Amino acid sequence: MSDSANVRHPVWRGQQAVSGLWFPSWIAPDLRSARLLAAWVPGCRAYRFATGDALCFPQPRILVCETTQGLALCRIQGGMYSAPLTSRELARLPATDIGIVQGAQVLSLTLEQAIELDMSASIDVGGYALHDTYDCRIADAALKVPRLDGKSVRSLLGDKIPPQSKDSEALLRDIADKQAGREVNSGEPRSLKHGIGAARDSIIGLMLSAFFRAVPGPATGGASARAVSPRRRPNGLQPWRERMARLAMLSKIAKLIGYRQGAHLRRMMNMFERGDLNEALRNAIPLGGLAGSLGPAFSAGQRRQDLRLSTHLGPSSSIGIGEDLQSHLRRLYRTAFERFDCQGSIDEAVFVLAELLNARQEALDYLVKHGRHSQAAELALGWDMPPGMIIRLLMLSGDTQRALQVARRDDAFSEAIQHLQASHPKLADELRLEWGHAKVQRGDWLGAVDAIWQLPHARDHALAWLKAAEEAGTELSARALVQRAALLPETLQHYAARIEVLSDPLSEPGARSALAGALLVCGGKNETLRALATSVLPAVAADRAAGQNNFSNKDLSRLLKISNDAYLIADVPRWAGPKTEPDKSLWLRTEPLALQAPRAGLHEIHDAAALPGGRYLVALGESGAAILDSHGRIRQRYTVPAFKLVLADSGEVALAIAPREQASRVSRLDLVNHAIVDLGVIALQFAAPRFDGIGWTVVMANRIVVIDTAKDTREVLWHVADLPGPIVAAGFFSDREIYLVGLTDGLQDWSYALPGRRLQARSELRLHDDRPLLPHRLSTVQQPQVRLSNGTQIELCYQRDGVDRYCVLSEEAPAQEFHCTFVPFSLGMIVGLHEPSGSRYFVVRLDNGTLVAKVDWPAGALAFAREQAEHLLFHDATGRLLDVLIARSSAHAISVL
Repeated sequence: MSDSANVRHPVWRGQQAVSGLWFPSWIAPDLRSARLLAAWVPGCRAYRFATGDALCFPQPRILVCETTQGLALCRIQGGMYSAPLTSRELARLPATDIGIVQGAQVLSLTLEQAIELDMSASIDVGGYALHDTYDCRIADAALKVPRLDGKSVRSLLGDKIPPQSKDSEALLRDIADKQAGREVNSGEPRSLKHGIGAARDSIIGLMLSAFFRAVPGPATGGASARAVSPRRRPNGLQPWRERMARLAMLSKIAKLIGYRQGAHLRRMMNMFERGDLNEALRNAIPLGGLAGSLGPAFSAGQRRQDLRLSTHLGPSSSIGIGEDLQSHLRRLYRTAFERFDCQGSIDEAVFVLAELLNARQEALDYLVKHGRHSQAAELALGWDMPPGMIIRLLMLSGDTQRALQVARRDDAFSEAIQHLQASHPKLADELRLEWGHAKVQRGDWLGAVDAIWQLPHARDHALAWLKAAEEAGTELSARALVQRAALLPETLQHYAARIEVLSDPLSEPGARSALAGALLVCGGKNETLRALATSVLPAVAADRAAGQNNFSNKDLSRLLKISNDAYLIADVPRWAGPKTEPDKSLWLRTEPLALQAPRAGLHEIHDAAALPGGRYLVALGESGAAILDSHGRIRQRYTVPAFKLVLADSGEVALAIAPREQASRVSRLDLVNHAIVDLGVIALQFAAPRFDGIGWTVVMANRIVVIDTAKDTREVLWHVADLPGPIVAAGFFSDREIYLVGLTDGLQDWSYALPGRRLQARSELRLHDDRPLLPHRLSTVQQPQVRLSNGTQIELCYQRDGVDRYCVLSEEAPAQEFHCTFVPFSLGMIVGLHEPSGSRYFVVRLDNGTLVAKVDWPAGALAFAREQAEHLLFHDATGRLLDVLIARSSAHAISVL
């Protein structure tokens, strides 16, 4: 106990910054331990003195002293005290760690006098049951796969159509086997007990057997009579001649597959001729032609691998029995259809059209004629008919949800609206409004306005979208002015200040060029558009003379004609072009373009993409994403983690991807309204660097999936799930997607054409085990190799049309050891040579082996590359960004500030 004077205020009161708690010794030890645990926070330390226990917080906590578990200790001049001591009272105390006021006196304590307590020993876990640890790994998302498979004819009509007979199944199977080059077992033994012997299996045996068989008598029904022979017979053929002609046709099928199958075909034809249609349907074989049947699959064809709705029917194998026999069967089937139609047997009539005649469009029209829109829609989906037709049938059947899924997947709104507008205008208007919303989601704001402007009840949506485009800035805002002048000419006067800025030759030329381009498309429909052209034409002409736009003399003359201003026409001088040579595309260069990396910036760039109007979108990691102006200054921030970017074709929508331990967080960025939508997490194996604003192609859980990013990461527009092996590499290009699938004995190439995602190829690959593997647009796969030639040259070895090709990268051998990196582009490849002293990147065009550019990069940071329609972007972790403009064969260097 200190000898200081009495303490006037013995405890702390009210709300204080409490650094610890004191529990006096007169409290039982177990109760003190319980109170210590109750007040414990991470980072605390506990000490036991002879006079009590002290709990020290890692940081002061704001507490109400009257409600704490123990006596509050607050820090004063380095020590913790249980009372608010004055400076005079403190002056009389010795140096101490903890001061406890007891009986108006201060008890001074130091930590050397205490024992540090291990509070874990005070926790009794004996009564807790042990359970398996919780699996915190993120499970695969339960994808919402659309029901767009459709149905086959037999599955749709069900029991109303008799099942196919075993003989008919065997016939189709044997034909397929014969066409595939396999031996066919005709079903007859080679040594027969009867005297005809092997000749019965031959073509002569078939002809004799068929010829000497009694010719059936004339049919009684008119329809059956027409089925036996054409209505008009100019040559007056006798029945025995017709019989011989049919024998000649049957001989071809006999030669192909043998006697038993030929006999089945003969019996089937007789059933149609007799009018026994129910049994004939069981034995009928579908005619080849446009595509294979969607009935029972007896051929050796390959299974369809995608849900894409094509614009035509794909080819498939015919039954291969000759045109004359097929023509005869086609007449029999057509007669059967006419009989079913007269009888009102709609299901049977549809079966004959769709399954036997392969007249699919006619079958759909027949179902629509009889009001069976739902059945027609299911068949259209299963047959892969044009998407506009499928959407129309789904809308007519009342299945709006699936109709919109097809429309969003294939962007087929316009085609479907044309199908519906004349006959069902209300359905067309409903689809048109959804079209507008889909265009907004793709970032096509002005296209959305055009799509729904003719709907009076949707005019508020159109005006809101037009306003958003006007406030977006840069080129989109300028094009919106032209649209306002076309749709609402009386309101353009409120934008006079903005038009005055655009008409100033000293202002930014990009927005002015966008406005002029929109005027060329729109034309001079009204006086307001003509006045707008008059206002901007002088500045546009000045930009063209300075080489700041790509307008031709013809374009300027058209703008002058749109203007129709007599004074401007009289005063305009002869159009002056730029004094520089015309631009040459980077890919057409014969000499490489030499470039240097820009200076380092202030921010680490994880990814970068070029935006319209000379802006850039950059991913800054956990700091988020940002839009830069052409000088590298940040103009807009998006506060979501961003390490990878996926840019929409419109340039107005993007996805920000942040990889985590086992999954990636995906956020959707609206670059017009600057809105952010969290799409959730998804386990990505591979992902496309671009998308159309809605559908984004990814590989997840060994599935190829197109996600509807306007909703969430579980909404699926298209997918392939039954691949024969794991996907080991993927390449995404503007017109093609390539997936390399691992098999037990090699790799298989799965290539899909865009935008329809039709499977183009599925072939085995021959590879070099010692070379890198790159999917490539020009040759499916590339295995590049950099080597020294003649001891001095550095050359790239790559493949073209199955042959090794070479491109000399440098005439000088590297002075130090180096390693290589490769990035595939649509027309070429970037080859990176990395030495301790720095890196050099070579841009090679692969179809002719031309080196078109080389970029020097300093040591200490590797550059990453992205290809866009008109840009090659290089960036690194030190804030450097180099934009190579492909059309102009020039570069724009930026240091991110």
